[in-house]
Amino acid sequence: MICSLASQKGVSESPWVLPRTAEQIPLTRRLRSMPHRLRDYGYGVSTGPLVWNRHKQQLHAERSDGCYPVIWAEAVASDGRFVWRSEKRNHAPWFRAERPKDDWLIVDQPCVLLQRTTAKEQRRRLIAAELPEKFVRTHVGVVIENHLNMVRAVAARPLVAPAAIAALLNSAVVDEAFRCINGSVAVSAFELEELPLPSPAVIEKVARLISSGVAANQIEAVIAAAYLRQNASAAR
Repeated sequence: MICSLASQKGVSESPWVLPRTAEQIPLTRRLRSMPHRLRDYGYGVSTGPLVWNRHKQQLHAERSDGCYPVIWAEAVASDGRFVWRSEKRNHAPWFRAERPKDDWLIVDQPCVLLQRTTAKEQRRRLIAAELPEKFVRTHVGVVIENHLNMVRAVAARPLVAPAAIAALLNSAVVDEAFRCINGSVAVSAFELEELPLPSPAVIEKVARLISSGVAANQIEAVIAAAYLRQNASAAR
């Protein structure tokens, strides 16, 4: 059984940390001792601003002046890749913005995207992908739908690039940690911001390893060690 504390009116509460299995008891003890969060890396979480059915007339199949790519949840592939696509019903690839009224809908910086709804039966609850800076620059901004969470830099100089944040959130041990604080199918911004994370020194090491082009399993091992786990996937 797992539960999480929703914040009450006027009161900010941290989520409960509870093991899903007996094997996770050591992990939950470790989680309770970890003080660092996304904010310590210079990042925050918000929901994609586009509620598509409120803007039906602005969604288009073909690009024209004033259009921006729409990023639907299906753009975050299960293997952590960003794949721009609009294959599902009612999913058009372009959004025609009415500037400046629609400026608040346009995201003009790279970030990490996470699917907002995943089930406990899925192999992974945290499914993240880096929204490439090149893609954002090419289109001078994008419009992200509200079935995605955005992990974006909130500091002028964040500790690491989004690629390191995506690798962290896609790791087996962080997925396991999230399951210990989440009690629903929703992947909420609140829980992501309260998720216990490794120290800044560890995430900086992850960023260096990514830049060096090391194998993904080496990066996984560094992250798992921060949670005192040798092989997080083996306990799932």
